[in-house]
Amino acid sequence: MDIVAPPSHTTVQLPVTVRWTVHDFRVTGPSHSTNPNAGYFGVFVDRAPVPPGKTLSYVAQGDQLCLATPGCPNKQYINEHQAYATTQTSFTFEHLPDLSAYQGHELHEVTVVMLDGQGQRVGESAWYVDFTYDRKGL
Repeated sequence: MDIVAPPSHTTVQLPVTVRWTVHDFRVTGPSHSTNPNAGYFGVFVDRAPVPPGKTLSYVAQGDQLCLATPGCPNKQYINEHQAYATTQTSFTFEHLPDLSAYQGHELHEVTVVMLDGQGQRVGESAWYVDFTYDRKGL
């Protein structure tokens, strides 16, 4: 996999689209398959990706309130914790986490990993891009 946009270490405006290319991996989306060469993608903003073999629901690890609530973690919870699933080779962010950076200049990092059909992270490989967002004009 290669992240092709935006260029690393650049300043971006919203919305920002992160794009990548993938080789030797068939995008199938969610399925019952555990084939490590087919599945979809996990996208993480300003946070570590889930460990190998774990699903996106791992972001709730340690959140006793969520884990005690039926149906949690759900897609909304996972997205609120800056983790996303996609079958596309791009992901557009309309908003970025407010990092309250010095004078509005924020350094963000987006990490992309491969997920098998069951949503489990495939291996330890991860690809990332970092960029600056200038929030001061908002």
